[in-house]
Amino acid sequence: MSTEKEIELNENQVRVSSVLNKDNKNYGKKNLIDGSEETCWNSEAGSLQWIQITTTTSFELNSIAIKFQGGFAAKQFAVEYRQADGTFASIAEFYPDDHGKLQVFRLPSPHLIDQNPFRLTFHDSYDTFGRIIIYLLKIYEK
Repeated sequence: MSTEKEIELNENQVRVSSVLNKDNKNYGKKNLIDGSEETCWNSEAGSLQWIQITTTTSFELNSIAIKFQGGFAAKQFAVEYRQADGTFASIAEFYPDDHGKLQVFRLPSPHLIDQNPFRLTFHDSYDTFGRIIIYLLKIYEK
């Protein structure tokens, strides 16, 4: 990823589908982007969890790095972009491994993100109850 640049995110640019027991202090969205491998976002049970990101500038999304908790990784997730009519369309789909190491997911080709939200939609989890746990989330542009 030496030719890529990380997109810095703040808490106001990130939304999540749910937080375990509504405990935002210990499991909230800020833990996705705080750079610490000691904190995490932990979703509630149930399938179709998501992370939505809205940036303040346009950029070409090239790759996404995620560190899941082993046993709580997504089996599949899609990168989706909000269209003019408000619906989300898939840009790419990925199938993460179920372990606790950082995984990098490269889009087939860079996709222009022009201040419209994009989502990481987790369709299934290795956890029996559908929970997703993520320690690190990084977004890269070309």
